[in-house]
Amino acid sequence: MAHLTFRQAREEDHAPIVASIQTWWGETRTPEEARELSLLLPRLFLQHFAATSLIVERRPDAEESDAAGPGVAGASPGGAGPSRVGAGAAAGALAGFLVGFHSPDRPGTAYIHFVGVHPELRHQGVARQLYERFFARAVAAGRQEVRSIVSPANKPSIAFHHSMGFRPEGGDYESDGVPVHRDYDGPGHDRISFRRVLSAPPAPEA
Repeated sequence: MAHLTFRQAREEDHAPIVASIQTWWGETRTPEEARELSLLLPRLFLQHFAATSLIVERRPDAEESDAAGPGVAGASPGGAGPSRVGAGAAAGALAGFLVGFHSPDRPGTAYIHFVGVHPELRHQGVARQLYERFFARAVAAGRQEVRSIVSPANKPSIAFHHSMGFRPEGGDYESDGVPVHRDYDGPGHDRISFRRVLSAPPAPEA
């Protein structure tokens, strides 16, 4: 079993994330298309939104995972800490990431911008853990909803967001029964606007 450590992102994670995007999506895209995809994540996201973004690293054994240091130990849904999934990805390497932020203009909203998981670790619950941790942190910060934008061509992502409780908002037309906003990101760039309502944590007992 692989030992995964979840932690808060840092600016220095930008280069490994960009390299991973160009590698992990290389199976379904040309090198040029993968490079263009990585441009959707400029360094500014890790300069200004690292505190709300998450990194997953694979550790070679339990001892190294459990010795992560102050502020990292613990496995609550919103915190960092070790987790176990099937083997895959090089030990100590980047295994996944979620880049998101709490909107400064919409005080009740959090937004997930870009998520990636190592191909060998997909379908093992890693992305779900990233989302759940992001949800928990958003709730703790007083956010009531999470939003995310998905291309109508990205069927796996659409299915995943549905499974995570997201619902698409009304658009200009439907594609496979899902409402789509025409030219959302510019001419020819149609998008699905997903929204998930967050549940507030239970009130402490008196």
